[in-house]
Amino acid sequence: MIHEIETGCPASLRDSVLRGPDRPDFVRDETLADILAATSAKRATHPALVWGARTITYGALGQLADTVARALGHRGARPGHVLGLFLPRGADVVVAQAGIAASGAAWLPFDAEVPLERMKMCLALASATALVTAREWVPRLSGLPVPVWAFEDLLDADVVFSPPTRAQPTDPAYVIFTSGSTGQPKGVVVSQQNICHFLRSENDRIEVRADDRVYQGFSTAFDMSFEEIWLSYLVGATIWIAPADVAVDPDAIAAALVRERITVLHTVPTLMGLIEAPLADLRVVNLGGEACPDTLADRLARPGRRVFNTYGPTETTVSATLAELRPGETVTIGGPLPNVGILIVGADGHPVTEGTAGELCVFGPGVAIGYLGRPDLTAERFVPNPVATGAADARMYRTGDLARVTPEGAVQWLGRTDSQVKVRGFRIELDEITSALAAQPGVAAAATVVRDIAGVEQVVCFAAGRPREAVSTGTLLDALAGRLPRYMVPAHIEIVAELPRLTSGKIDVVCLRAIPLTGAVERDVGGAAPRTEHEGALYEALARLCPGKALAPE
Repeated sequence: MIHEIETGCPASLRDSVLRGPDRPDFVRDETLADILAATSAKRATHPALVWGARTITYGALGQLADTVARALGHRGARPGHVLGLFLPRGADVVVAQAGIAASGAAWLPFDAEVPLERMKMCLALASATALVTAREWVPRLSGLPVPVWAFEDLLDADVVFSPPTRAQPTDPAYVIFTSGSTGQPKGVVVSQQNICHFLRSENDRIEVRADDRVYQGFSTAFDMSFEEIWLSYLVGATIWIAPADVAVDPDAIAAALVRERITVLHTVPTLMGLIEAPLADLRVVNLGGEACPDTLADRLARPGRRVFNTYGPTETTVSATLAELRPGETVTIGGPLPNVGILIVGADGHPVTEGTAGELCVFGPGVAIGYLGRPDLTAERFVPNPVATGAADARMYRTGDLARVTPEGAVQWLGRTDSQVKVRGFRIELDEITSALAAQPGVAAAATVVRDIAGVEQVVCFAAGRPREAVSTGTLLDALAGRLPRYMVPAHIEIVAELPRLTSGKIDVVCLRAIPLTGAVERDVGGAAPRTEHEGALYEALARLCPGKALAPE
């Protein structure tokens, strides 16, 4: 069995409480900086990062991180501080991340395409000390509420200054803002101990090795990037960083995986489903971020390759459960990682009986500190654990996901209890999109659902216009693009006379999912048609992944 019987519960409730293997050696007095420093010393000449023609060894990475940390310390960065991190894809953002970790501060990552207004909001909510960015981006960030520091200046600084005080395991390691149902994003604060434990716990199952070559394709604003980057640091593997045009093109990804002899791939099922090449060198495929279909598991699994399906919200530190997928078996989210606990509860907050559906809760060392500056929301979602055995598992996180425990002792994910969904691996509160759309001039009412468009699950909005006020999909899409991250901008906005409603007055979501759409959204891309055969292939791949989006090059 993948779980241990919880002896503190009545027999009828035991199968709704699962505990991963007990591994106290994974809970250590360490930080991310400690992990990288140890590997940099042990594997100094081994390649850590490959970015185009540039290769950075672990020894050089450790020195670069120390240089950045000293410069940050000279500018006042300390443990407990939060530094925004806004750099383009490449080696620099990974080095900057390591430098912030070495300084003892926490980082708040932003995707390269985040709207400026959202960045301002998140920096203010985090009480950030400063923002680290590229020198060329500094002029357009002058309106931010914090100092803006150029990464290149940090690297060039000749600072004779002792590194700041070492962070403690209980100090924040990073802050990631997730979509908020009230229209305001919420910042999840993850401690050094949370993330360091996760790295050791998950790798106990997926077994990334020192001789592996790991593909890095996630934005650092998405916490699955820790599996690519910091899990590799833990064992001393080599990370190959994908260029921006490769990371969004399934065919280019497949070619890169073969050319670079990649052996470990962390990705979302949606993207993996678009890759048809056999990828003979891959020995580990780690899927996560969204539901995994049975058909994908059947296609990927083969002798010499291990395929995993992981589950976990940001609030429980990247992943909490894991299943190894095998052909012919129904996909589940498996069982808890070492030291992690899973509990299925009913509406009363108590464990449900065997096989009964309920809310999935997670307890153990991965449960995050809470929501930044939101004690009310923290108290609502991070609650006392009714099956706690001590201080280490005294709290649990109520995920808002529906699940049940199968007779085999695995966890079966059944969907959401609220409006939160995952699209292409990104966690999205549909209510936040609806709130932003409803606030636009001329919109009387709005609703948001997820629908299949061109074979891919996409966000679709419906807007009812006010009498005698014209609204257009193009105007609304442009307004949302200036307010929301790109992954939250809907693929289509349907203008309707009125929204269908139930007898209760609530919007009929089932009806919205069936209403015929008037066609693909046409957006002005400035006449930027494909200029080469390569761009044409890229546009075609992007259209499959992001139907209805503008595809003009940067």
